[in-house]
Amino acid sequence: MSSRGLVAFDLDGTLVRIWSAWSWIHRLLDTAEAAKPNADQYYAGEIDYTEWAFRDVELWHGVPLQRIEDAIEEGLVFIPNVRNLVETLHEHGLKTAIISSGLSIFANRAKEALSIDFSRANALVTDEEGRICGVEVHVAFDNKDQVMSEIVQELGLSLDQCAAVGDSRNDIPMFQVAGFSVAFNPTDEEVAQAATKVIKSEDALDLLAPLRDFYEFE
Repeated sequence: MSSRGLVAFDLDGTLVRIWSAWSWIHRLLDTAEAAKPNADQYYAGEIDYTEWAFRDVELWHGVPLQRIEDAIEEGLVFIPNVRNLVETLHEHGLKTAIISSGLSIFANRAKEALSIDFSRANALVTDEEGRICGVEVHVAFDNKDQVMSEIVQELGLSLDQCAAVGDSRNDIPMFQVAGFSVAFNPTDEEVAQAATKVIKSEDALDLLAPLRDFYEFE
């Protein structure tokens, strides 16, 4: 069956209960306090997102990546029924994607567990001994629309055939270009107002009805 469209999901807070992969690792490695000035400078407009990411990851230099991978096994908790949601979307000829300004160590694990088609996030870089030494920024705070457009182009679709699902302000760029958008448990009113539909629920299957209406499948 050819693809009838793309459903692009945010990850943190949308598909998984982790609010932020960055914050989760900072708590794991006890670097949260040291990282606060980086966030303050970013939100004050003094540094861009890439510099913020570089500075945060500098706090993790030398840490074995395996330590984080092992912890993720217990820390990556999915929203109830998200697997059923993704399976149903696939059954009706839709492609799925994770677009996260978090980290690929989480996004790729979720992609594999949920059989999602595409995953885009920021990648931790390791040295020859598997220790963290840097980061590659692919998804910034404000460019999810561009990342989604690249996937849509790869599939030979149009943005009108795309639905975006997210909960935070960095999902608004996706909402603005997608044919349909859902603010799923939005973090504030600005996010809610930017979306076509707002859903507040602890069950991912509650996303199915509006997506079914948009794509017109039974």
